[in-house]
Amino acid sequence: MSRGQRATHRVGAHRSGSVTRWPRWVILLCALAVTVVLTAVGLFLLDRLRVEPVPEPVATEEPLVIADPAQIDPSIDASITVLDGSGERAVAAGAGQALSDAGWTVVTTASATEIGDRTVVWFDDPALEPIARGLAQQLGVGEARQSDGRVSGSPITIVLGTDAPGTVPSTEPRDDSDISHAPTPSAP
Repeated sequence: MSRGQRATHRVGAHRSGSVTRWPRWVILLCALAVTVVLTAVGLFLLDRLRVEPVPEPVATEEPLVIADPAQIDPSIDASITVLDGSGERAVAAGAGQALSDAGWTVVTTASATEIGDRTVVWFDDPALEPIARGLAQQLGVGEARQSDGRVSGSPITIVLGTDAPGTVPSTEPRDDSDISHAPTPSAP
């Protein structure tokens, strides 16, 4: 070309061989990896920022307690035997008489075969549980427990433990009551 002429098209321009271009699959793979990482970070942050709802307090139902013998269904046999497992003389007879005077159906008092630490009101039918709870409440000690069968001749058996003397209501046994008082062994 001559000096005064301008080139209308480029001649001899070549691309450099040192610049390499990444294959498309590498670019797509990197884009996919970045997407996965950003999604994971986003989910983690959303989980951390999530506000947990405060659970409403659940109202616990108080167990049914029949503390008044007049509330007992007359069709239910709720007769009571009181056994003395306290080791002290006449505790069962006095507690049985006090319960009878309060309106409970106490049929027998006697000595237990063993001395125990805690007073237990045993019942043999789940329908008697509210009554057994009421008796434990009336006594001021002990707890109601269901037995596998009858502990005595009555569906409810109170076994007074060493926690009973001085705590359970007690009345001098009377001969005119309907309670059968087993002979109390003499003190050693």
